[in-house]
Amino acid sequence: MLQQEYNDPGAKQWALNFGSISTERLLPMYKDWVLSRKPQLLVYCPVLCQFGHFVAQQLKIPDVSLLTTAGPGFFDAAMAAHPGATAAGLISTVAANAPNQKAVQRIREQLEMPELSLNTKLDEPLIGDYYTNVNLVTTTEELADVLNPADTAFYRTQNKSFIFVGPLLESGTKRAGGMLTAPQQEHPQDKQQDSEHATVMQAVRTAATAGRDLLYISMGTVITGDSPEHGWHATDETCITGKQLCQAVYRGMFERFGSAEVGEGALIIVSLGPQPDALEGLVVPRNALCATSVPQVDLLQEGRPKVFLTNGGQNSLMESMSVGTPVVVCPGFGDQSANAMKVQSQGWGLKVDRPREQDDSIELVLNRYREAVISAAHTVVQDEKFAARASAIEKSLKHAPGVDGATRVLLQVAAGANLSAAC
Repeated sequence: MLQQEYNDPGAKQWALNFGSISTERLLPMYKDWVLSRKPQLLVYCPVLCQFGHFVAQQLKIPDVSLLTTAGPGFFDAAMAAHPGATAAGLISTVAANAPNQKAVQRIREQLEMPELSLNTKLDEPLIGDYYTNVNLVTTTEELADVLNPADTAFYRTQNKSFIFVGPLLESGTKRAGGMLTAPQQEHPQDKQQDSEHATVMQAVRTAATAGRDLLYISMGTVITGDSPEHGWHATDETCITGKQLCQAVYRGMFERFGSAEVGEGALIIVSLGPQPDALEGLVVPRNALCATSVPQVDLLQEGRPKVFLTNGGQNSLMESMSVGTPVVVCPGFGDQSANAMKVQSQGWGLKVDRPREQDDSIELVLNRYREAVISAAHTVVQDEKFAARASAIEKSLKHAPGVDGATRVLLQVAAGANLSAAC
């Protein structure tokens, strides 16, 4: 594990996004790969694939970042959701780490860019170096996390712009379809997934025709995967594992909304993810349909669920708002807690925080968590104010540029247009 090379147990919380060891290792390989493809434009994720930007700079290829968080202010929001955490404290930790210092210096030498700070300067924003001149953001300014004045000024002086295009909706998009990294594990075959998707969508259409409510549950691709930091068996510095969190959500919804008959009550659709023990110990009611993955955009657009129980990933939240479906957010890690806070404060859903301290037996902790999920889901379903707020956001999103607008920007940058401007 590269994280062990930082010689700091705490590095597992910052190495992926803020450390430079993996970036240094990947740069030569990615450069060779890009050279073999001869692209006219490079599109990359500034949070997880920052090496793409550095290679583009080195090879003088136009590039655009695709930021699938709630805007460049998402780190401020994430810090606010974790008491005691500060950007300055994190930068100081990263800057003081000796193995990281060596990696930063080697990156500067590889790229011949001695000015790169790579999360080690207090007067520069976190991941500031990772953004390019034109950065697409898959939300709207209304729903974006607020960027602090100092970082706004920094990006303006650096000529880095952020273009809010809203959700990029694509039919057939899957949720909880993967995130397995262990070599002995395999994803379901495409034919199996296709069969699952057809079954799910047929059930959704039948329910819609019959006027039945649809309740949708998906806890995301990472927490249902095998990531050692954030996945199925990880606690993520809380008192419950990903498996326990997900199963508490499933159990609560089955108990509150389950029926002994297939056609009675609401139709419950659950996107489980790839774990073979996802339903271990649970009794699935007959009005529930569970699948390894779900064509989420299609389900939302055709089914328009009464409520969506989600881990609070940015893509899922935006897709839900695009059809005016209110949410119950059960955050797992990272920016999901900040997203949950925003959802609740803006009135388009409720949050149920992941239990952090085990102040009682694990059984009692999970029981309280499950009961909180049931209460939140019942409230969002019954109180029309959440659906009304979600509907208002849906109307505002119709004016977002979306896929067509994002495509126009990409083509313009590829053609050499200078689109950079103030944030």
